[in-house]
Amino acid sequence: MRILAVGSAYHMEEFEAGTIGSTVTECGGKLAWRHRRLGDPLPPSSEGYDGLIVFGGEMSVNDETYRRYFDELKALVREFHAAGKPILGSCLGAQIVAHAYGAKIRRLGFFECGFTRLEATHEAAGDALLGGIDEPVWLYEMHEDTFDLPDGAVHLLSGRTVPNQAFRLGERTYGFQCHFEVTPRIVESWNDRVLSEDPAFFERLGRNNPLPRHTADFETYQQPQEAFSKTIMRRWMALVAESAGEQISPTP
Repeated sequence: MRILAVGSAYHMEEFEAGTIGSTVTECGGKLAWRHRRLGDPLPPSSEGYDGLIVFGGEMSVNDETYRRYFDELKALVREFHAAGKPILGSCLGAQIVAHAYGAKIRRLGFFECGFTRLEATHEAAGDALLGGIDEPVWLYEMHEDTFDLPDGAVHLLSGRTVPNQAFRLGERTYGFQCHFEVTPRIVESWNDRVLSEDPAFFERLGRNNPLPRHTADFETYQQPQEAFSKTIMRRWMALVAESAGEQISPTP
């Protein structure tokens, strides 16, 4: 199964796909990368791919600098969706999916960063990815934009300060605001980039600064987050296999 993986970020390295990438591989899938920073062109259609994963990035969907790129990516999202091929959007990727279907993307007014308590909605109980999960879940966040739900979307995860954390469109298109794929190494690399550009950034967050809690929080939450991530991605890959008429590899 061939999965189109789109990286829009300024600096994203492929190891930053984390448990999303590793679980795709475990299930017999292969990520076919297109990196905006390398000038990789987006494919004109979904032909030759069985699913689409849109990863996160530092920019906003509303940034006019990237308007042409985001317009192309949103058109590709709509094409995969119309073809019934599974889509997964992570953070900026979720905002792109929402925006592709007319939802507004707006500033939060604060920076949500670190592990955040999320609760499944009533509608999540029957969902192919989230049905039966143990909740609440504590998942990693790093964003300052949020999205409205597109018309017809099913709300799946909610946070106390940022309500729209996950949604589904149709049967196979998903957006997750959270970064459930991360490992300590990934977050450390993100933090290093932030600090190299703005050494006082985290200090300005005050009590919301995640750096003093980094080690303790990962010790507390990483194992259940990884279990959540693998469950979600195995179920998503089952949707990919179903739509492609294939079988996923057995769970290790």
